[in-house]
Amino acid sequence: MLSGRNLHGRGLHLSGIPRQDRTVAKVNPVIYLHVPFCGSFCTYCDFYSEICRSSQAFNDYADAVIGEINSRQKELSMNISAPNAVNTLYIGGGTPSVLPLDVLARIVRAIALSEAPFEEFTVEVNPEDIVEKGSEYVRGLLAIGVNRISMGVQSFDDGILRWMNRRHDGTRAIKAYRILRECGVRNISIDLIFGISQLTDEIWKDTIEEALALAPEHISAYQLSIEEGSALAKMVSDGRYVEASDEQCRRQYNFLCCTLKQSGYHHYEISNFAKPGFEAVHNSAYWRRVPYIGLGPGAHSLIGNVRSWNSQELPHRALNCEPLSDAPLKLSRNQDNLTTYSRSFETLSTEDIRVEKIMLSLRTDKGMEATELYSLAERYAVDSLLMEGALEKIGSRIRISESHLFVSDEIIRELI
Repeated sequence: MLSGRNLHGRGLHLSGIPRQDRTVAKVNPVIYLHVPFCGSFCTYCDFYSEICRSSQAFNDYADAVIGEINSRQKELSMNISAPNAVNTLYIGGGTPSVLPLDVLARIVRAIALSEAPFEEFTVEVNPEDIVEKGSEYVRGLLAIGVNRISMGVQSFDDGILRWMNRRHDGTRAIKAYRILRECGVRNISIDLIFGISQLTDEIWKDTIEEALALAPEHISAYQLSIEEGSALAKMVSDGRYVEASDEQCRRQYNFLCCTLKQSGYHHYEISNFAKPGFEAVHNSAYWRRVPYIGLGPGAHSLIGNVRSWNSQELPHRALNCEPLSDAPLKLSRNQDNLTTYSRSFETLSTEDIRVEKIMLSLRTDKGMEATELYSLAERYAVDSLLMEGALEKIGSRIRISESHLFVSDEIIRELI
């Protein structure tokens, strides 16, 4: 079973150009910004977020993030020259499109380390926010340098969307997509979810056909998983939801893979499909264990063999939002009397790094150099999986064969 970022005014649409034709100087590190605000909580989600639309909360958040950026300048600068460095900015959440554009622009100006644009600058959006805020908002995103939009569609079926507690319906998702296109967004990714017990094969087929009719450059499709702390986990424990069978999930995943392949999409990672030249640069860096810096509450960073993470609480000067739990907070206070999130660290062991390299590399269609895989895993395990056809050797590299991607977790488990 599958387991389931100064460019103000520099709206260059580099992600609309196939990668082999780009000549952008790589001067910025891989940066992720977590925006912890949502308009509603989805049934399945366990990511850190708060339902809040207070302008004070938004500005306190921006002040805290800018303070973090200023305090981490040395780390940001060191990451510029890291091996395999790429210059990307990814703003995720939560729901970044809940954040007012002027607040977002203030943070982006603080993040910029040079006058060169990011090769890839992605912002996650909710379809309903795009429809409500309209073309002016989308053009504002392009004006601050955004060149890739990731839109959480999840489904085009209204019944499924209501069950997910999504704010949009199928018609609004299509309208949002068209607004993005009319405004000149040349690189759009949409998210879909399968493996829901009430998601019939017919609805899933219609969902993929609707997605292909829009012709996005990128599609991410994830199998529904039960995450601890989510509303869905509570539904399962209460007996109000029964998980989809492995057979149903496998069938829907196989249909997804076959249909997108026939439509010309490159299946470059377990859950990700792209038109050639539009593979996600930022996420691909994660899978290669390229150093990255996470900003904002709940964000993670990796520099060398040190991983760090920010605590999950909303910066504030006064109580603005209801917290998600009653857990005690680890808070720090800056010179402006802003109570904000703290940061923790761990040093990865040789074993931690070994496991990560195998797990991340084998998620992709590039896999891993055979010599490296043999050095990290038992030879008999690799050879056995090659004999079974679960792994395949392509040139000097070994990867999980596409026919076995659905059981990738089990294959990776045998190797680690």
